[in-house]
Amino acid sequence: MAQVRLPHRALGQSPFGLAATSSAVVLALFVLWLLAGLARLALVGPGRKPATAILVPLGLSLASASLATLLALLLGVPAAWWLARSRWGGRGWVGLLLDLPLVLSPVALGTALLLFLQFPPGSLLERLIGVTFRFPGVVLAQFTVVLALVVRTAAAAFAQASWELERHAITYGAARWFVLTQVTLPASKPGLLAAAVLAFGRALGEFGATVTVAGTIPGRTETLATGVYMALSAGELRLAAQLALVLVLAAALALAAVRYWEKR
Repeated sequence: MAQVRLPHRALGQSPFGLAATSSAVVLALFVLWLLAGLARLALVGPGRKPATAILVPLGLSLASASLATLLALLLGVPAAWWLARSRWGGRGWVGLLLDLPLVLSPVALGTALLLFLQFPPGSLLERLIGVTFRFPGVVLAQFTVVLALVVRTAAAAFAQASWELERHAITYGAARWFVLTQVTLPASKPGLLAAAVLAFGRALGEFGATVTVAGTIPGRTETLATGVYMALSAGELRLAAQLALVLVLAAALALAAVRYWEKR
């Protein structure tokens, strides 16, 4: 019996299509309402601190998120390549362990980091550079949170890259290092860029692990995310909204960049 195919327009006008459209519009309006409330509070909300109070946590957040993202890329991309190309039977268990920070509570992750810094080899790191309640602690917390995101996104990018191009290059005598740098990485570039941008945006907004490991000391470990909490605690609602809007803008730019590379 021949299958009857409904035209696109008929599907779009079905009751389910109408309900789905309404749901999408309502949810979009809900998010827009939240952003409008933040914008209004940032302009006329109570508080005495000037808008320039954003600059210090903004600078510290940009520095820590950049370092955390760089470390996550340096360590996570090779691991992602191995996960995408390895045939070892235990690869799935390694991937499971690397994915755990994606679903763990950031506070639990921060607590685990504190315990790690109390005993070798973490205690050696603590003695050498000083991590707890210092800027390196901010970087370590953010790195730990975003590492799984980098590995997962980069592994998907490597898995989608064409293996045929690599086989052809090897067949024609290309060295493996040449294949990696001139074939595999360029073919995976959009996914790797997406991993970097998403990790940077996630690091900027990280709160739970950061406040557990590094606290929120003004001028030393206070990031945008922890600054929102401190401003709310002090009754500086206008400053809290301004800091939150900066995080919203950073997240929007990151998502826009990822969608741009996906379309390309």
